Amino acid sequence: MTHRLEIDWMRLEEAFQISSGGMIEIEHFLDMETGEVTMISDDAVGRYLEEPIDCELPEWRRQAIQKARQIDEEYGTRYIRIPQADTREEYRDMERFIATVRNDHLRDRLRQAIRGRGAFRYFKDVLYEHPTEQERWYAFKDRCVYERIFEWLESEDIEPTNPVELPDVPEAEAGEEHVRETLLEELTLLVIYLSSWEEKLTPDLTVRRAWKGYLFEVLNELEEQGYINQTHRARSLTLTEEGVQLAQELAARYGT
Repeated sequence: MTHRLEIDWMRLEEAFQISSGGMIEIEHFLDMETGEVTMISDDAVGRYLEEPIDCELPEWRRQAIQKARQIDEEYGTRYIRIPQADTREEYRDMERFIATVRNDHLRDRLRQAIRGRGAFRYFKDVLYEHPTEQERWYAFKDRCVYERIFEWLESEDIEPTNPVELPDVPEAEAGEEHVRETLLEELTLLVIYLSSWEEKLTPDLTVRRAWKGYLFEVLNELEEQGYINQTHRARSLTLTEEGVQLAQELAARYGT
């Protein structure tokens, strides 16, 4: 039987990120009739749950005990327990995130940080030095939490009447090696353009040609990106319209 509920996504997300094992045991429950998320803590109910209340209690504690009793009586029918955060899943989230980091040095430091005791703290300490990747981690972590929420809701045959999309995760910062490669390709294309000349092949076709004389791997990459055409046995190459356009933009950027 499918249950259609309006989900309090913020409260449900908070519940999924609460870990067990603290000084105060906290559990969250989902009301299958209203979609309400209720938190029950041992310090709020404690010994009062299974015996009559024979003393004056603050109103907030009295209400918490009444709610806890209601959940206890209707558990499995109206109320279901919301899973608590699992440190093993959180560790796997860190591993998955590290695999997306494009900065080689940062990726190696993060892998080293999560080895042994204090993995979560050391992981955060390293990311603190990289604010952009730190923000990306927060988005990545939120997405992982929502993936688990969606999976849990589906397992409980719950269909939200107010569905949400998975949080977006920004693109990773380019690694130093990638930046160097991109810069080398751009500068090579610019030099090719600056040393090129126009050549009329037919009355209606004029191309811009240049001598090769550059790193083969860079030329091959520029050709794959559609900026140049080359015949491997020929000593010259031609620029495509896209290559000329990008080269002119680079010339303006570098003031040549």
